Amino acid sequence: MKEILLAENSGFCFGVKQAMEKTEKEIEKKQRNETAGALYTWGPLIHNQTVTDALRAQGVRIAENLDEVTAEDTLIVRSHGEARAFFEEADRRGIHVVDATCPFVKKIHRIVREYGEKGADVVIIGNDGHPEVEGIKGWCTGAVTVIGTEEEAEQFRHDPA
Repeated sequence: MKEILLAENSGFCFGVKQAMEKTEKEIEKKQRNETAGALYTWGPLIHNQTVTDALRAQGVRIAENLDEVTAEDTLIVRSHGEARAFFEEADRRGIHVVDATCPFVKKIHRIVREYGEKGADVVIIGNDGHPEVEGIKGWCTGAVTVIGTEEEAEQFRHDPA
């Protein structure tokens, strides 16, 4: 018989755990009729179909477009975070947003915004198009480059003028 070892730090990362806790609180509010409208997450809260299905069974919908959400609804931003423009548009529409962005990701947002405001070029190592990378890019205020492969890293040249 093979032995199965469980890693000491298994399960959700800190950011996802926090997002799940915030979502559970919003579900409880909804069950107590403390909030009007529907409860949405902005995209899947986690890349785990079992968890997503369980949330759906508790009435949590997944929004992919702000046109799906009304001002009466609650919209939870997943731990990946979103671009500044997303928050501005949701605010403009009067949508109640629960920001469950991971604190570490929020710190990255702050850093790229501050350095961009100082005129620095930002280089992000990650997969362009991934929600977390898109969110980070959306907080950049200056030039930004995304490097996703070893080849792109080898070809990257930066000429600080």
